[in-house]
Amino acid sequence: MGESKALEVPKVTSHDESSGPCLILFLLIKMINKSRGKILGVLALFLVMVWYSIYREDRYIQLFYFPVPENNKTTCPLGEVEKKAAQLIGNYTRDHPLFLQLKDYFWVKTPSLYELPYGTKGSEDILLRLLSITHYSLPESIQSLKCRRCAVVGNGHRLRNSSMGDTINTYDVVIRLNNAPVHGYEQDVGSKTTMRLFYPESAHFDPRTENNPDTLLVLVPFKPMDFQWMEAILNDKKRVRKGFWKQPPLIWDANPEQVRVLNPYYMEVTAAKLLNLSMKQPRKVKQKPTTGLLAITLALHFCDLVHIAGFGYPDSANKKQTIHYYEQITLKSMAASEHNVSHEAVAIKRMLELGLVRNLTYF
Repeated sequence: MGESKALEVPKVTSHDESSGPCLILFLLIKMINKSRGKILGVLALFLVMVWYSIYREDRYIQLFYFPVPENNKTTCPLGEVEKKAAQLIGNYTRDHPLFLQLKDYFWVKTPSLYELPYGTKGSEDILLRLLSITHYSLPESIQSLKCRRCAVVGNGHRLRNSSMGDTINTYDVVIRLNNAPVHGYEQDVGSKTTMRLFYPESAHFDPRTENNPDTLLVLVPFKPMDFQWMEAILNDKKRVRKGFWKQPPLIWDANPEQVRVLNPYYMEVTAAKLLNLSMKQPRKVKQKPTTGLLAITLALHFCDLVHIAGFGYPDSANKKQTIHYYEQITLKSMAASEHNVSHEAVAIKRMLELGLVRNLTYF
């Protein structure tokens, strides 16, 4: 009673053994009786391997991806960004305006201690002319939000074939960089653009094509010539052609009401607090933050939730890997730039470790 019995092997004649189905059944039962323990062991091992594979996949997702929860629109971690940013950024404050405004330059000769890109010292005259035709406020649609959920979209190759477009479009504020295209890449990068940070050399030749009608076009000034370029474009004056490392657009069809000038304070914070760069670097050194890290810094000063996508560069040994999702240039093109991408990677990883930002792709 209760003991397991071996399967009964049917008696088969020699004639039966040579006849197809009976012979197969006979051999199968005989094999099972002899190696039942081995089969159960192999089955158990297989099940363990399947479980471990699923576990590793889940851990990979947890480490490098952040799936947007279904209740994304009903929860808001108010105050979390400020609390965590204060651990990373010394003297963190949200008291500084995002964009420069005319009233701050009327009667103040030198409102800044530094020259561009960390201040406006020495550029007041041209800046007055530019600010008289641009605006400085955030749209009411953003100001009125009880919770500002922001996605900062980098230009990295990681976005290619990511299918992140619909997810990116769900955020209240989507910040994009330079001349990165949207048209033709909507499935991977989305189509919504709340702000686009750029400088003259990185400006798209047709800003209306790659942006929404209400997109804020935010000039990131690196040098006085950047102010001159923008002022000449918007006032339709004689174009500025010299003083750029790459020729910027001579015709740039943008609505002046959508143009903003980024407060250099955020470039200063990015350089001094996140990258520990000196504000008075020797002319031969001149390291500067990338527009991408600057955009994350900006988001940390006015968003209640900050997620990033498309950040990170390929390994320095991988010379053939492209760095952008939309063009074929490789890491080699960054060799002569004034950016230290390895240094910036450390800063972003620190943000990820603190939970200050979360990743929609992987880093």
